[in-house]
Amino acid sequence: MSKTELIDSHVSVKQCKRAIEALHVYATDLEKKRAETELLPGNEQHIWLQIAVKTMQPEQKLKPLRIPIKYPLVDPRTSGVCLITKDPQREYKNLLERHNIKFISRVVGIEKLKGKFKAFEARRLLLKENSMFLADERVIPLLPRLLGTKWFEAKKQPIPVCLTRKDLKGELERAIESSYMHQNKGTCTSVKVGILSQTPKQIQINLETALPAIVTHIKGGWDNIQSLHIKTSTSISLPVWNCDLGDEEGGRWNGLIAEEEAEETGENLLSQDGPFDSDEEMDAAKPSKPVVQEKKTKGTKRLLDDDAEQPKKKPKPSPRVGSAPEKPSSSPKSKTTDTAPSATPTSAPEAPLPAKRSAEIGEIKKAKVVKGQKGKSAKGALLGKKAGQSS
Repeated sequence: MSKTELIDSHVSVKQCKRAIEALHVYATDLEKKRAETELLPGNEQHIWLQIAVKTMQPEQKLKPLRIPIKYPLVDPRTSGVCLITKDPQREYKNLLERHNIKFISRVVGIEKLKGKFKAFEARRLLLKENSMFLADERVIPLLPRLLGTKWFEAKKQPIPVCLTRKDLKGELERAIESSYMHQNKGTCTSVKVGILSQTPKQIQINLETALPAIVTHIKGGWDNIQSLHIKTSTSISLPVWNCDLGDEEGGRWNGLIAEEEAEETGENLLSQDGPFDSDEEMDAAKPSKPVVQEKKTKGTKRLLDDDAEQPKKKPKPSPRVGSAPEKPSSSPKSKTTDTAPSATPTSAPEAPLPAKRSAEIGEIKKAKVVKGQKGKSAKGALLGKKAGQSS
């Protein structure tokens, strides 16, 4: 097959044409049958190019990659294009008027997203009225929280544009006329290459234009691509290109070693070193594991020392049957009552220290007064003459 019949020296133009025509006929017939039974028209079907890779992408890129196509997917004359800008909103409306840009149908600022379009119904209406959303690249990090998940489910993520360039009109036109690739961390990525209202020839030209740019954004290029398919949002995928399933260069199993080959390689390495004469040499050839010494913690060492120093208790002798009971001791400390012979004497609770000391001082004073005045009662001694008066 000549190189003129291949896209990027790999994909057959004939196979692409057959797959696109078959998919277009099937999807068109399905839409006609649906229009006969439904009153309201459905969303327009997109044609997707599905790329499957051999190894996953190491990192996920949040910023979409611009893919050039010849026939745009959005027509500003029939579909709305919304531009999300910084505040103040009026400044950017005047900027579009100065550059004579008339294909932007609506301009929305951040304050309006937080206020007027904060309600779910208002945001859903904004999503339904516009087919494409452009946003100032300086406000892109704020949009996922303000817009919600419905934008990502409808595949209408805002496309970042630079509003500070001198050729602002050309920047916005290139953004509308391109398709976009959202690189994920999986093994399958889809890119829009056409819509069902376009002819099969236009879709094929878009595919031929977009495919080389898509391959440049994939790590490893064609060596990492496993297969290419085209499909609509609701149809099955039709094959466009598949890599070889062999282990040669560019094949599916290139660079992968089977288990049998690995075992053969290991046996060859052993044969080069030579066989061992005895089991001792084989054991010596094996890598020895380092001896790990058990470390004793402080708590473990303390427990071991306590067990070594603590003397063992002697077991008490059990009383013999028929032996005489022990005689109670005659000391006053060991006296027991008849009602509770086995009860131990308990000491009375001691009084608090301040109360005890005050009671002792009072007894000493009382004893002095009584000793100095014999023949008088304690009351009379306390109520006697004052100190310094003669009797």
